[in-house]
Amino acid sequence: MPAKLEKLFEPIKIKNLPIENRICYAPTGKAHCTEDGHQVTDQAICYYVARAKGGTGLLIVEACIALPKYAWLGRILGCWDDSQLAGLRNLAEAIHAAGAKAVVQVTLGLGSQAMFPIKGEVVAPSDVPSRIGKGTAPRGLGFMDGVVGTTPRPLTKEEIVELEDAYVAGAERIKKAGFDGIEVHGCHGYLIAEFISPYSNKRQDEYGGSFENRLRLAKNLLHKTREKVGADFIIGFRMSGDEHIEGGYNIEEGQRIAKELEKAGVDYIHMSSGRYEVWNRMFPDEEGTMLDDTKAIKQAVGIPVICPNIHNPLTGEKALQKGIVDMISLSRGLIADPAWANKARAGKLEEIRRCILCNTCLKTVFGGFSIRCAVNPEVGWERFIPEYFPPIKGR
Repeated sequence: MPAKLEKLFEPIKIKNLPIENRICYAPTGKAHCTEDGHQVTDQAICYYVARAKGGTGLLIVEACIALPKYAWLGRILGCWDDSQLAGLRNLAEAIHAAGAKAVVQVTLGLGSQAMFPIKGEVVAPSDVPSRIGKGTAPRGLGFMDGVVGTTPRPLTKEEIVELEDAYVAGAERIKKAGFDGIEVHGCHGYLIAEFISPYSNKRQDEYGGSFENRLRLAKNLLHKTREKVGADFIIGFRMSGDEHIEGGYNIEEGQRIAKELEKAGVDYIHMSSGRYEVWNRMFPDEEGTMLDDTKAIKQAVGIPVICPNIHNPLTGEKALQKGIVDMISLSRGLIADPAWANKARAGKLEEIRRCILCNTCLKTVFGGFSIRCAVNPEVGWERFIPEYFPPIKGR
């Protein structure tokens, strides 16, 4: 292995969970589950096995919804019912057998950002609609530029408590299925993030108003979940370091949020940026745009911090060497080439099939189809490729 990539392939522990390198798969919906969210399909399993066999140390499985009562996209992973345990267990076993660790990102839903083909009522902390700022739609998604979403109905206190309890039950199922942990989906303007943000949370009860009250939902999820899953189960949190929008929180408040999450028992922080109002902050047209925010958050906490949107292994190595991050994550890069990590480890950087940041992957999912990739024709068809079949013990 070339000396210049030593840090990228250095083992790390998140709490007591050993991970063989510093590379994570960043969670991304792919519409690979059945329409009702009950079935983890063979395609979903083979997709993740491909990335695990490709050398990625930690796979953060796509957003898994804990209560399908409100607006949500179809064919999303679910953990709201015991009938989903069998499929979740198959996925956990397959990823582990292929050599990676696996946590599942658990969500309470889209909130006011339910702006695509959805099922259910649009709800949020307050009646603040989401809007995609003009000129901020990511490349290839210009048809969404300037779109204004449905004005959401504010959730009642009783409904919020119901969501908290459903979240805990979902996390318990994730643990029972054999995963190594969960990641709280508290980032880029979806429902949990909307409670944290002063832009979208105008409530005057205990779930809004002050900084402490805006964090109440997130903290309740953390405390209630920890009580049920125990001390050793990993609980991460994905957050936007800076919302980059007038009326939202900035990086200084992001640091304050991160400190409070650490105090509440979070084991790692996974970065993101912005929200739909500045959508290109979430899906930037070049890599490394979140490194400055990540550096600021890492300075504020003592737990591992993961930075996404790293496409070049050399960029990741440099950030790790400088101590800006503890791990790097990528989604579009691993969609384009599931063997990204193995090729980087072997020093074959020129053989990595590079993501061209065209966002075909996003466009197909937001259009109601399962994921496709402009540079990797295998995406969506992994279930037919023997190389990506799950390893079977004893064979």
